[in-house]
Amino acid sequence: MVEFWGIGRTPEIGKNKRKMKNLNVLFVALLFLGTVFCWTACSADIHSDYEETDLMRHGLPLKIMAPPELEVKSSKTGGQQNFVLDGGEDYYIEVFKGEFNSGSKQNLLNELRENISSHRFFNGYTLEDEDGFIYEFKIDSLNSNFGFRRVHIQADSEFIFQNGMGRIFTEEQAQNMYNAVAQ
Repeated sequence: MVEFWGIGRTPEIGKNKRKMKNLNVLFVALLFLGTVFCWTACSADIHSDYEETDLMRHGLPLKIMAPPELEVKSSKTGGQQNFVLDGGEDYYIEVFKGEFNSGSKQNLLNELRENISSHRFFNGYTLEDEDGFIYEFKIDSLNSNFGFRRVHIQADSEFIFQNGMGRIFTEEQAQNMYNAVAQ
């Protein structure tokens, strides 16, 4: 029997609509669960293998998140201390500790932004916040390198965190390192 404006409905059509309604409910439930799973899995700010690491024994009064196999090397140039934090292929960070003389954190960040944005491969910022930024250097149409700068002021000292030089990082690697050094 053909339905026309609700007249002449057959019982088979009603069963089919109930089945479709059940499938729609199931679909929405699966979509919700998938979204929740992806949100929790994808929103992790720091790599799951990282552990809190106190850098005080290396002369840095800071705690960061780092791989367990972290190696720290330090040197001094003039009045500035330089630290290299090597945690493997995905984690290579340089920290510069010096006397805070930039006037304000914002001034220091503006200087760092100006330095990065004047680079010939600079393609833009992928993240900017009150503590720093993540940027992209577009090497060619197929290759990019992502890096970051993060600033922390503590007493009379400034700490500038950046990706280690000489390595190519993906946006995800740069994001993980940026989040790992948050103070």
